[in-house]
Amino acid sequence: MNQAGTLNIESVDSSSVKATMWFEPSQARASSIWLLHLLNTRGFLERLWFKQSTQGRIRLKLQFRKRADWQQQLADIKLQVLSLTTKVES
Repeated sequence: MNQAGTLNIESVDSSSVKATMWFEPSQARASSIWLLHLLNTRGFLERLWFKQSTQGRIRLKLQFRKRADWQQQLADIKLQVLSLTTKVES
């Protein structure tokens, strides 16, 4: 099982990057912050699939447009999300 809240890259091809994220029910705030940041990055997120299990776990399947800086873009978003979630917790 994948670690909750971690972006797991599934595949990379010439034009796109596919990834999955899992969130526990207690991580609803973190999943929302991730989505807001991903959707706010112009021209990066191509597709998004969302599924919630009967236990409340959330699975996000994401497809990003592959561009030269895609790894840096994800690292920047991760840092922003981490910064916001740790501010909320403290």
